[in-house]
Amino acid sequence: MKKVVKVINVIEEFLYKIFVVFSKGFFFYLSLLAGLLSKLFPLSLFKNLKGYFHRKQDDAGAFLLIVVIFLLGINVYIRFYSGNNNLTHVSSNTMNNDLVETKVAELDETELNLYKRYSKLDINSISIKKLRKTNEAIVSWLTVDGTNINYPIVKGNDNSFYLNHDINRNLKFSGWTFMDYRNSIDMGDDNTIFYGHNLANKTAFGSLENLFTEEWVKNSNHYIVVLTEEGKFVYEVFSVYTIDPEVYYLQNNFSDKESYKQFLNTLKSRSKFDFKLDLDDDDKIITLSTCTSDNQNRNVVHAKLIKK
Repeated sequence: MKKVVKVINVIEEFLYKIFVVFSKGFFFYLSLLAGLLSKLFPLSLFKNLKGYFHRKQDDAGAFLLIVVIFLLGINVYIRFYSGNNNLTHVSSNTMNNDLVETKVAELDETELNLYKRYSKLDINSISIKKLRKTNEAIVSWLTVDGTNINYPIVKGNDNSFYLNHDINRNLKFSGWTFMDYRNSIDMGDDNTIFYGHNLANKTAFGSLENLFTEEWVKNSNHYIVVLTEEGKFVYEVFSVYTIDPEVYYLQNNFSDKESYKQFLNTLKSRSKFDFKLDLDDDDKIITLSTCTSDNQNRNVVHAKLIKK
């Protein structure tokens, strides 16, 4: 027993010395930074911080507390921001267009991330009409096979509001997934456009990049479903690509069939993969658009209506 205690004491002493070493370096550089700031900005705050950090260099306990707070922060990030997201699969049941009067599926109020809260719901249990009672801006529901995209879609008076407001109209940097304000909610336009942020936790349109992988092309059925008050609209992906910011692919309607046909051919020719899907000037399409991870370009997906 004495040997065990001795070993534990040795380990504790060793760990303490390690924390002292890291503490010296950590608080030394903080003291150095505060000293530099005090020279640039002659404020008593920086002078006091310099002295405080200097005194803490030998305080291993203070450094340990910072490590614990950091680890807790990582845990909170994983739990509420990153975490695991369930992939959505468009089944034959999902494609069934029978509309059944249903009560709005109950949300998991314990889930703090609103995107994840809604993504857990089954599109087959959704009533857009009843959802609109919570926010009249809700116009549809969007589900993309093989992604985390399974959310209500809102529509504002412009394409700016929902970039930094959530589904409850609260100011939030993660925004919400929304329809282009120029589009009709009946999905009757030549090109209906949806936007969402490319969030690091793969919510919103963060998992849209799945469509840019050979694995998705091979294993997915390539379907996207849009649920409205009138029913389900099923689309099949025919083009995915990354491009510089532009307005060309964001055109909604066309005055003549020839220009629309040229538009469709251009979108198809840009695709990273050949989906072998024929297009004609009678097709209705949807576009999903989001920023790339570096926020410099755009990831774009196009799909054509195959069933409604």
